[in-house]
Amino acid sequence: MDTHARPLEPEDAPAIAGIDAAYARAYGLEPRTGAASLRFFARTGHAFVAEGEGGVRGFVLAQALFDGERPTLFAGRLASAPPGDDEALRALLRALTKSAYDAGVYDLRVELPAGDAAGAEALQAERFGVAPTAVYSRHLGSRAAAVAAAADGAGAEPVEGDDHG
Repeated sequence: MDTHARPLEPEDAPAIAGIDAAYARAYGLEPRTGAASLRFFARTGHAFVAEGEGGVRGFVLAQALFDGERPTLFAGRLASAPPGDDEALRALLRALTKSAYDAGVYDLRVELPAGDAAGAEALQAERFGVAPTAVYSRHLGSRAAAVAAAADGAGAEPVEGDDHG
């Protein structure tokens, strides 16, 4: 197969929405491919779509962040269809690495759900290593119920008094 990565365009929304929805369901996450999100990531220069036989096979959503010391390229979603498509994942990671290097950003971080073994294998094959950190998150307001519902795979009702405290 001949899989290549190209920059994400907002017109890719229909093709990647299904990939994102399946990935989010598999790992108890919220989808990240809403119209506003894709317009944003299309402008970053660091978001890509993997294409190959049969069309779109995956995507990565990334942006450069600056913490006052040095820029870091942060990828918040790396997904493929079918799940674990090593060729698509590796094409995306190579494109991500090249875009970072070309932009003078030499630190890359990819957020990956703990159970995504195929994603972890692709990252390791492209010389990414596991950082000695843990990420903790908390969601406030009505969004907390939506996040809990996504993690459970079912609807959830807001908990009284749990809006922000």
